[in-house]
Amino acid sequence: MNDNLKIAVLLAPARHPLSARAQAGACDAAAFELACSLQPAEQLTLLCASVDGAIAAADLRPYAALGAANIELLAVAGDAALLPALAARLDGFDLVICGMRSEGQAASGLLAYRLAEALELPLASDVLEARRVGGALRVRQFLPKGLRRLLELDGPALLAVHARAPRTRQYAYARAAAGRIAHRAGAAGSILGGGGGGGGVGVGAVWSYEALTRRPRPLKAALAQSGHTRMLGAIGGDGAGKGGEVVKQGNAVEKAQVLLDYLRDHGLVNF
Repeated sequence: MNDNLKIAVLLAPARHPLSARAQAGACDAAAFELACSLQPAEQLTLLCASVDGAIAAADLRPYAALGAANIELLAVAGDAALLPALAARLDGFDLVICGMRSEGQAASGLLAYRLAEALELPLASDVLEARRVGGALRVRQFLPKGLRRLLELDGPALLAVHARAPRTRQYAYARAAAGRIAHRAGAAGSILGGGGGGGGVGVGAVWSYEALTRRPRPLKAALAQSGHTRMLGAIGGDGAGKGGEVVKQGNAVEKAQVLLDYLRDHGLVNF
């Protein structure tokens, strides 16, 4: 791997869950910081693909506030042209870095895999950190249950960064105001593996809003137990399974009345 790497970072604005204002996504911000650990920020190619003008320059200011001084806004006409436009723009880069998934819409995280296939690059997913070791790139990968795995890459590759990767850069309003957003038209080309399909990594999409459905309330009584009792229930000690009442006597109406009284006593029904 060359000493002077040609690195591209894919970015996409996220939306605040309450105000719906544009903000930096956790995965994409971590991807940008990881890229800065390998190359100075001014030498990085920062790219955001906007489908049908869904993203404005102001939406990328949160990334400029983190130190992304020059961001390229790639205009793409339709989802079908998204993957070919990105593949054409990223051809020839030593490293392409993006987040595992964007924070919005379906956020399926498929675009990193489809883009790696289109560019014919090996993909390292769930990356936490990366550093140069000799002529290779050593990558630490996130695994469940606190496990980690080291990978070594000796050629061009695509890195998909995990949301738990380090993020220490602070927001600076002066950097946000000074950042430059360059507009560029996506190159037309043949379809490579189909359209974007809602991959959601490093690209923008049209936002839609709908009312949040109420989460169903579990039909379970709230029991006031001591810590000792809860501990016994967790470890299966003496008295762990005790509680409640078993009704064997009486007809069906009397048994149903016992159940109804229990639900009323614990506020699970209001009739």
